[in-house]
Amino acid sequence: MMKTIFKIIKLLAIRPSEWIASIPLMAYFTWLNYLIVSKYADIFLHTQKTTDFYDNFRVSGFDSLIYSTLTQWHLAFFVHRHPLLADFLWPLTEINGWLYAWTDKNMAPIIVAVILMIFTLYTFVFIRRTMREVIGLGRLDANLLTYLTFSFAFITLSYIVPDHFAGSMTLLMLTVYLAGKKMQTGKKFTIFQTVVLFLLTAGVTMSNGVKTFIMALFTNGKRFWRPGYLLLGILLPAALIWGYAEWQHQTYIKPREEKKAAERRAQSVADLKAYIKAVADTTTTLYDSASIAIEGKRRYQQHLWEEHERNMKDPWNANKGKPMSKTGFGAWTDISTPRWESTVENLLGESFQLHRDYLLEDCLRTRPAIVSYRSWYNYVFEVIIVLLFLAGIWYGRRSRFLWMLLSCLAFDMVLHLGLGFGLNEVYIMTAHWAFIIPLVIGFLFHKEHGLRHFSLHILVGLLILWLWIWNGWLIVNYLAVGS
Repeated sequence: MMKTIFKIIKLLAIRPSEWIASIPLMAYFTWLNYLIVSKYADIFLHTQKTTDFYDNFRVSGFDSLIYSTLTQWHLAFFVHRHPLLADFLWPLTEINGWLYAWTDKNMAPIIVAVILMIFTLYTFVFIRRTMREVIGLGRLDANLLTYLTFSFAFITLSYIVPDHFAGSMTLLMLTVYLAGKKMQTGKKFTIFQTVVLFLLTAGVTMSNGVKTFIMALFTNGKRFWRPGYLLLGILLPAALIWGYAEWQHQTYIKPREEKKAAERRAQSVADLKAYIKAVADTTTTLYDSASIAIEGKRRYQQHLWEEHERNMKDPWNANKGKPMSKTGFGAWTDISTPRWESTVENLLGESFQLHRDYLLEDCLRTRPAIVSYRSWYNYVFEVIIVLLFLAGIWYGRRSRFLWMLLSCLAFDMVLHLGLGFGLNEVYIMTAHWAFIIPLVIGFLFHKEHGLRHFSLHILVGLLILWLWIWNGWLIVNYLAVGS
């Protein structure tokens, strides 16, 4: 037990070189978190109504559910996608309650900002250590590529908004780093380690638990398939967390949904009666109750159709995409949003470089699903990122660690581009996969030497400078000036 505690302390201890390298990043994110807290301070620090956060928070399609959960603890998340997230937040809700009693202020935005700064620091540390200790890069290379990661637009945003993505990326990077270290030394994930990492990653986002299993497969190799490990390390925790999510749904969510459905049915019956009564009160040609009822029902159905037509023009429906089915997991799919345009403008575009038009607007509120850049040079930078990534794959093609990263990336691409999960706003999920790109580019840095290595420094340095200036200017302008 003491040995395990010592290992955790050693893992979390930040070295002097890491502190020094992180100073510019931490200063920048401190400023951004200050701006976002300040933007909504007049409302959020003085409310206990959870609906105030939803009604007022506007940063792309990010949710403010963590603010509302810290204000009044409740199951605000889709429990089958985020089965333990509300449980992880419960201690922070208690802390916020104590602070509110003491200060008469809702400190949820400030608590979240502090947690996000901790996540920022440790994500920086785990990426940099992976670059240095697993891929084998020098300090300058590792620092450049770690800063490149945080220059991506929606990774930057993930670490300043009250959503789950920063926690997801931090835990994924922890798992990537541990898997890489074990591959280096020939060690394997134990059942206990696998279960803990799975519960952490899947507890925040279920799909990330699949990536933990992918990493365990690459790390443990054939031992992954041993009956004891497969049963206790993979199947049992997966069944337990899914069972817990289903219990939450049946106990808390389903009764709430059934109550709302019953209310909608009752309202529909009342509306129909109102239409029939309106016909009865105004008609001069219908005299029997059956004819009046038929006409009232016809007018009510016409009203429903007109309302449906108006709703379909609303961005929430117009940009949502057509699902494979309307029930179960099929409701989260999308077969109508165009793949190529989404890849160019959103997946490889907005994820890395913000669009000036419809800046940080929500595609389910006011933003179109596809927005193009005004200038050709934005696409040039997009191509540079892709080419560096492809070159990294070529140079690292013999590395099992690289194929582990690509397998995790492929899983996300199947979800988003294949099944269409979240495709209309795929950039929101950037923190779940984009950190893989600088890690893969690291293999290019590791193999090149001399003038070409120096040229890579210049190219990536200019790319970082561009992304930090472009995205930083737009984000700051939005938080400090924009609505």
